[in-house]
Amino acid sequence: MIDFRRLIVLPKEEDEEVTFAEIQEGVFFRGHNLWLLVISMGIACIGLNTNSSAAVIGAMLISPLMGPIVGAAFGLSIGNRLLIRLGIVNWILMIVIALFSSTMYFLISPFHAETAQLESFKTATIFDCFLAFLGGLAWFLGIVRKEAIKVIAGVAVSTACIPPLCTAGFGIANGNWEYFWGGFYFYLINCFFIGVGSFVLSIVLGYQKYYLNKNKFRNLKSYMMIGLISAVILIPSILLTKKKWDREKLKERSDHYIKSIKTNHPELAIISYESFQNKGKNFLKVTVLNDSMTLEKSRLSDHDNMVKDIHLIWQYSPRQENNQNPEVKNLQTQISALQEEIQQIKSQNNRN
Repeated sequence: MIDFRRLIVLPKEEDEEVTFAEIQEGVFFRGHNLWLLVISMGIACIGLNTNSSAAVIGAMLISPLMGPIVGAAFGLSIGNRLLIRLGIVNWILMIVIALFSSTMYFLISPFHAETAQLESFKTATIFDCFLAFLGGLAWFLGIVRKEAIKVIAGVAVSTACIPPLCTAGFGIANGNWEYFWGGFYFYLINCFFIGVGSFVLSIVLGYQKYYLNKNKFRNLKSYMMIGLISAVILIPSILLTKKKWDREKLKERSDHYIKSIKTNHPELAIISYESFQNKGKNFLKVTVLNDSMTLEKSRLSDHDNMVKDIHLIWQYSPRQENNQNPEVKNLQTQISALQEEIQQIKSQNNRN
């Protein structure tokens, strides 16, 4: 008979003192950790600047930013004030050096474009909070195992601590405070919920019981503090998730509308469209290849009733571009020929 308890139990592969020594060693910002941070920051900045996901992933793999976070969370769990203080001090030191390094890079770099990689690390959602929490659990599980390299490497990639800090540095260098606050908030929620995951698992695995004589007041105080901070940090991420959800729904509805209008009204040559929100209202800007001679504005406006709650903005493609681009000229010729053919078919049907 299968013993389900043995399947789900989490045995300790190391003594408590060995685990404590590993966590304490990872807290200090010196030697290998110092150079790994500098190198990983350089790799991450180049990856974000050149839109290289491979470089960004490589930086995540070698960055040592999670050590002080886990150390402070573990210290809070077992009531070790020295470990808490060391973790917080080294964490702040890492942030300062990382922000300074990334800011200097983006000041020197000749490229200042807002790449897709930078864009992806400026907006954190509630899903990133859950991901960081699960990453904290996995990180602590990796520490208590004898062979933790693969687990810790995977957690470093999934939680992505270093790219948001580089994004914040990009914001400082370019005076773009949306990127700075977005990237820094992304980093903060990653750090906090990684710490929460480590805190929870250290209690589940019995490390708190090993190091502490039961003190219900102190434990209750720690739980209440973590719960309160978690709620405060979650609020902006929930709002950002709602905003992202609205954008995705608007894009989905816009794509459906454009597909419908292309099917039902082939005479409209839509070359581009863009959905956006402004002052709480939804807008869809549609650019057509037809010019005002072949398609009047009033006919375009007749299609507005096909979609609700979205304000349509119709515009013709720039006339000067149409005249200079041979491909556009060719398309216009084909459209005119199709329109003539449609008119002929309609005339034949009316005669019949």
